[in-house]
This record gives sequence, C-alpha cells and structure tokens, in this order.
Amino acid sequence: MTAERTIILVRTNSPGADEAEWNNWYETQHIAARLAIPGFLCIRRFKLSSGLPTDFAIPGPQYLALYEVATQNVLSSKPYLDLMQHERSLPNDSFEARTRGQPDNSRGIFRQIFPDSDSYTIPTNSDYLLAVGHADLPAEVLDEYHAWYNTEHIPSYLQIPGVLNARRFMIQPTASGETSKLGPYAPDYVALYDLTSDDLFDSDAFRQRSSTPWSTRVRNWTWERRKMNNSYQCIYRSDT
Repeated sequence: MTAERTIILVRTNSPGADEAEWNNWYETQHIAARLAIPGFLCIRRFKLSSGLPTDFAIPGPQYLALYEVATQNVLSSKPYLDLMQHERSLPNDSFEARTRGQPDNSRGIFRQIFPDSDSYTIPTNSDYLLAVGHADLPAEVLDEYHAWYNTEHIPSYLQIPGVLNARRFMIQPTASGETSKLGPYAPDYVALYDLTSDDLFDSDAFRQRSSTPWSTRVRNWTWERRKMNNSYQCIYRSDT
C-alpha cells in the first residue's frame, strides 16, 4: 500500500524571554487545538541536543515540532481551515503571531515516500530524533539520491544499536496549491530516524556507516544543500 502518512514539520525558536510560558502555551493550547481535529494522530516536540558530531551538525532553530496526520486531506478539512483562520486573526502580541513571525521559523508539509507503508507507530523508547533535510537538489542526481538512501544508507543505519526506525518524506503543496515550503531552513526531502539515545553518534558503527564510498559520492551533491542535519531530544509527545 502506498503510504499516505503526512507530517507537518516546523522548526522555530522561542519568540522572547518568556520561553517557559511559551512552551506551556505550545503544548497546552497550540497542540491541543490540533489534537481536537479528526485525523491528527500524534504530535511531538523536540529540542536540539548536542550529541551529533560538530562536523555533521549544522546551525538551526532550537525547537522542532512534528505533527503526524493520517492523510493530507486532514489539512484541507473544515476544522483545520477554521483553526488556521482563527489563528491568523490573533493579535500581534499573541504567542501564535509572535511564533509565526520569528525570522528562523521554517515549516513544510511532507508526504512519506519511504518505506512504502503507513503503518508507523512511535516506539515507546524513542527519546531522540535524527532529522536530515536537503533542498534544491539537481534533477539529474535525484534517482541516485533516492537509491542511495533507500538501498544503502537507511538499511545500514538500521543496523546501528539504538536506531529504531527510519522514514523519508517529500515536500507537498498546501490544499490551495501553494508551496508549503516556508522559511530559511525548509527542505524538500526529509529523513527522520527515531533513536533511543544520541550517544550512538560516538560509536564506530555510526562513523563507518556515514563514510562509505557511495555516501561520499552523494554528499558531493548534498553537503552544501543541507537545511537540517541535527539531533533532537523529545520534550513532549501527545500519546503519553
């Protein structure tokens, strides 16, 4: 079955010094409003961790939010569109407006392209996330890029103790046909790995699997086109 699982991926920073209050608003109001909409399956929030080696990690916003929806049709449903309209009407000093106005705020709607199944469930011991995203890849390298990810890179990473699963996603337009790729850190392709810990990045297994000849070749195209290459610690999940 072709995967229909869709995610909204948002990265941002706190919009001010009231970070603790903002985090509480995000989880008790912003997220709660979405979980009340049929089709939203789970929402998780993450904060940057320092586990990924500095020669892999790149600068980016501190917070990542991952919204899992059953299909993209959820995002064109009346309850969701009504919520969007309401939030756009909020005053400029609201957390909603301040968050959306952050210069580093980046988001996109993504459809799962690997694996070819939408039966994903979040592992109970997935306390960390490795998130990798690329943008503006030349069309002539895409076939090899996908083949490398799907046939070498992901199967190899899944053999590393602590890597629980891996999924890949591709950017999608909004319900109105406009681009959903917004902000300076928004990628076209995303790979997400659920991890038990970010200590695994110190292992020989990680280093070896990250430096194969094919990986080196692909990184000649992708390294300067990275929009995201970071590890995050989970700070909130709606199903617990």
